[in-house]
Amino acid sequence: MDTTLSSYTWCQFAPEFALVAVAVIILLADSFLPQIPKRIYALVGAAGAFIITCLMARGEYANWFGFLACAATTLTLLLAYDYRKITCESIAGNENEDGTAEFYALPLIACAGICCLGQAKDLVMLFVSLEVITLSSYVLAGYFRRNQGSIEAGVKYLILGAMSTGLLVFGAAWYFGTTGSFDLDPLMAHTALSHGYLSTGFLMATALLLAGALFKVGAAPMHMWIPDVYQGAPTPTSNFLAIASKAAGFAALCLLLRPFRPFAEAYPGTVSILVHSLSIVAAATLLIGNLGAISQHNAKRLLGYSSIGQAGFILIFFVNLGGDIEPYVFNYLLAYALATAAAFFAIAMLRTQRGSEEISAFRGLGKTNPRTAFLITVSFASLAGVPLTMGFLAKYYSFCALIQAMGSWNGLLWLLPVMIVCAAAGFYYYFKVLRAMYWEKPLESDKPLRVPAVTAAVLTACSIIIILMGTYPLLFS
Repeated sequence: MDTTLSSYTWCQFAPEFALVAVAVIILLADSFLPQIPKRIYALVGAAGAFIITCLMARGEYANWFGFLACAATTLTLLLAYDYRKITCESIAGNENEDGTAEFYALPLIACAGICCLGQAKDLVMLFVSLEVITLSSYVLAGYFRRNQGSIEAGVKYLILGAMSTGLLVFGAAWYFGTTGSFDLDPLMAHTALSHGYLSTGFLMATALLLAGALFKVGAAPMHMWIPDVYQGAPTPTSNFLAIASKAAGFAALCLLLRPFRPFAEAYPGTVSILVHSLSIVAAATLLIGNLGAISQHNAKRLLGYSSIGQAGFILIFFVNLGGDIEPYVFNYLLAYALATAAAFFAIAMLRTQRGSEEISAFRGLGKTNPRTAFLITVSFASLAGVPLTMGFLAKYYSFCALIQAMGSWNGLLWLLPVMIVCAAAGFYYYFKVLRAMYWEKPLESDKPLRVPAVTAAVLTACSIIIILMGTYPLLFS
């Protein structure tokens, strides 16, 4: 019996099958064993995702973006476990857990799609993987049927996501029309060459495909959905979209730009227009994300704009098209993921105990919960790029990538002051949270927070890794 489909083998997708199997087991257990507390499924899913994370780290199934996705899924399900009180109230209107099992299964299915995307070699696999991710994400974003913000987030994400899907399909059609294949291989780009320049049809295909991928990473001008969806969606879903979905988007970008890598030196004129287009997108993303975050008062909305701004710094690596892109994108995403996950755990804890997701809800934590406040400080300091944190090194490498690109391509100097201004803006809006914790006094009704064991463990682990990797750059590289 032939176990090979195109250039793929069934065995290489064993981790993805395992993730889907865990999701199916959760759904079947929910149907046939209703007496089991639903919150147990969150821990079962987290354990399964963690095992796959270890498999993805090295060895036969090593997959950088799959590793990030599985780690993000593990953290999302752990966050959902601590967030179960709000989940029950937003679904059933009380503490009844009926209808929550799917909320723990869908991230596993989406994670399987991201892992498949990390192994994609053609547009068919890329498109199918992205659709698995987005369809699951639509449901997760609008899962809280008693919450108007969640329903609005799901509808907005669905409508704008459908547009990005259309762009991907249209781009794939153009790509097939100009190359005669769906394979994303440099040889396919050679077939579109004419006198050292790519044909108009191939450039049109590239533009449409990149536009679809830019929606997934939240880059301008495809960023409009992020602040509203992050604010309205359930906090575990916002965490998943901010980390796992963004990793999927950048995995797609790496895949789509792969055919252009050999042309960076052989045919510089061929990719010059692409490099300068990406630099404009990166600059617009940096400005919109970082300047838009300054006026925010809702912590989840602030992290939404933060996500846009961080995507701008990551896009700088793609401007250096002739360099080694994937390792630096992975390192930046890892630093961003650790800090962002810690921030969302803190927000979820405040939502559960203080009933608010505003920045003002952080007030006085430095006095009432000094240890927790310190751990939160580490995460936001890393997002801002404070020295001796992992986030600082990530942004440092982003600046280095731009300087290296300036040696290969003319007309990129203007991007450097944009990056400097946006990095400085980040210190202002991230430190609004720190100001609330240490400068604002707690209200008389603000009792010390009861930090759940899972939240405490995640905050501590993320902070240790952020400081350790920021202190020892050799480990980070």
